Amino acid sequence: MNQGETVDVRPGMTIVSDNAGLARGRWRSPAKVNICLRVVGRRADGYHLLDSIFLPIDLCDDVHITVADIRARAPTSIDVRTNDPSVPTDETNLAVRAVRALFDECGIGAVVSVDLHKRIPTGAGLGGGSGNAATVLHGLNGLLALGLSTTDLQGLALRLGADVPFFLAGSPARVRGVGERIEALEHWPAIWLVVVVPPIQVPTPWAFDRYREAVPVCDAHGPSEAARLATGAVPDAALLVNDLERVVLPAFPEIAAVKTRLRDAGATATVMSGSGAAVVGLAPTAAVADDIAATLGREWPQSLVHVAAVPGVG
Repeated sequence: MNQGETVDVRPGMTIVSDNAGLARGRWRSPAKVNICLRVVGRRADGYHLLDSIFLPIDLCDDVHITVADIRARAPTSIDVRTNDPSVPTDETNLAVRAVRALFDECGIGAVVSVDLHKRIPTGAGLGGGSGNAATVLHGLNGLLALGLSTTDLQGLALRLGADVPFFLAGSPARVRGVGERIEALEHWPAIWLVVVVPPIQVPTPWAFDRYREAVPVCDAHGPSEAARLATGAVPDAALLVNDLERVVLPAFPEIAAVKTRLRDAGATATVMSGSGAAVVGLAPTAAVADDIAATLGREWPQSLVHVAAVPGVG
């Protein structure tokens, strides 16, 4: 590329390169919702085995990365900036860990600047940090022509977190195990969702620890709503389930209140996403979704209320 040239590599991704040895990329990093989440087992190491339906939604962070002074077997320094003071900028940030994992895998080091413009709330069950990590892996692999395969990236992603591999594909999927078994859905209806995030955070480790205490033995042969949804069943109240609600809702009544209010406002089904605090309401039409969002936005101005149109597949 010539100095200052901008190239659109794929939707949501822009690369700028110059002759000063800098490489710059800008990407959109989407959120996800779980409209079905069953805990179906537990490994010997304590990790829970899940069966879930993941949907990407158009609530996105912006990830800007600048890379300079790339050298083989050199140390890497990473500077992180963000507009959200609740997001860590140290080595606990998943985007930082993704840079290090990728560069260690490739045997390189560099001076890296990461700017995260956050719109996805933290601690909400929307996968904001996991999506940022996947965006870093995929984005830098392309930006720097590192040549890692999809399988290589999936392996790095799984080491970073259970939700990260899903974001590398980024299409509606049934996700099982500890996040490593991803089955893209061949058929999925277009649906309208209203996502409401009250101003609280639910720590994911806390939710799973409480679930382990409440349900010492998981039922691997229980209802398989995720399987039905994955094979073309229309989403409805009977299929939008989340086992973690059993322990989260009593401890966080605000989330239970959001579920009730969404139904009262016209949602045909509601479910908590992930470990919360986000709640997803299924709307019959785009107009109803807009009306629900307007109503809840007026009533709860401190909550994030987002209408997501999920395109159909197949």
